[in-house]
Amino acid sequence: MPDSIGTRSAPTATRVPSADERVRYVVRVSAADTREEILTVSARLFATRGLAGTTMRAIADGCSIKAASLYHHFASKDEIVAEIMTRSREFAAGLYREIADAHLAPAARVEAVLRATLQSFRAHPEASQVFLENPAYVASAPLLKSIRADARAIDALCVRAIEEAITVGALRDDIAPLRLWLLLRNMLRSTAREAATADADDAIAILLHGIAAPTHRSGQQ
Repeated sequence: MPDSIGTRSAPTATRVPSADERVRYVVRVSAADTREEILTVSARLFATRGLAGTTMRAIADGCSIKAASLYHHFASKDEIVAEIMTRSREFAAGLYREIADAHLAPAARVEAVLRATLQSFRAHPEASQVFLENPAYVASAPLLKSIRADARAIDALCVRAIEEAITVGALRDDIAPLRLWLLLRNMLRSTAREAATADADDAIAILLHGIAAPTHRSGQQ
């Protein structure tokens, strides 16, 4: 028997996908692209027309597909809303989770919360708009149960950060923490819609320190 040391194995032949496999791959890619387009178009329509003013037919027309094809991807408008909200909330939850895990001083934690909120609004503007402008729907939609839970957890984290900053004297104490958080959140939403990304630092500075000069912040003339 010849010595096998030093012999070279025969190259393994590369398997060529069959025609059926190539077709299935193209179909999967096409389906994924169509699903993404449906979500993008739907988010835009929800933000411009409102939930009630957007029908499945309008979504199908916006995607240049038949209504039957739309129902192949999503069984209902509620499913589309839930998918849009889920993606937005997962993005936001990741940002706030980093803040929760970080060892930050109270003032730095509040600043981190504001930056995360602004980043979330900018990354998913339509989803944020739908969530905030449709409170009755969000509060009752069965498919948004986990979204509601995540939103409550995020609000609790942000309010707690404000409370801690107030305790150490880093924030004013004449506005209730929850009320202050809601005010800041609404201001950040407006900033996200109107200001350029480069303005983020200025926006955060104004929210934290106001526009008065340091010597006039105490009410001096």
